[in-house]
Amino acid sequence: MIQKIRDYLNTHEKQYELLRYLIAGGLTTLLSMLIHYVGCFIMAPKEPMSGSVLPWVIATINRATGAQMAISSAVSWVIAVLFAFWINRRMVFRVSGGRAAKIWMELAQFALGRVVSFFVFEQGMMLLLKAVGVSNFVNRIVVLVFVMIFNYVVSKFWIFKKPGNGAGGEPEPKAQ
Repeated sequence: MIQKIRDYLNTHEKQYELLRYLIAGGLTTLLSMLIHYVGCFIMAPKEPMSGSVLPWVIATINRATGAQMAISSAVSWVIAVLFAFWINRRMVFRVSGGRAAKIWMELAQFALGRVVSFFVFEQGMMLLLKAVGVSNFVNRIVVLVFVMIFNYVVSKFWIFKKPGNGAGGEPEPKAQ
C-alpha cells in the first residue's frame, strides 16, 4: 500500500507538491497557532481556575483583547514566516543552494507576500470576524485557512517560479 502511494506521488509531481505544501502549511499553522495562543494566554486577564484546565485555558485565550490578539498575531507571524520560507524553499518547491543575493531576494519576496497576507487576513479578517462575534479560537482557524491558500498561490506563481516552466524552484546552474 505504501509503495503504491509512493509510486503514485512520484509520477504525479503536481499532486505531490500540493501534498508537501499542505504538510508544510500544516506545520507552519501549528507553530503559528501555538505561538498565537500562548501569547494571548500570557497577556489576557486570568480568572481563578475552576474545573478542568483546558476549558480554563480556552476561556483565558478568549478574554484576550483585540490589541492583545494583534500583538500575539504579529509575533507568531514573524516566526512562522521564517519557518515557512525555509520549509517551502527546501521541502515544497525543492530549491537548494543558490547565491546569497538570490536567496535574500527570495526571502524578501516571500516576506512581502506574507506582509500582504498579514494585513489582509491576519489583521483585517481577524478584526472583522471579532467584530461579527466569532470566538478568538475559531477566528484564528478560519483566518489561517485563508492565509494558507493565498500564500500557496503567491509562492508557486511568483517567488519560486521556474522561468518559462511553470512554478517550482529555479534550477541551479551546472558546475563546470
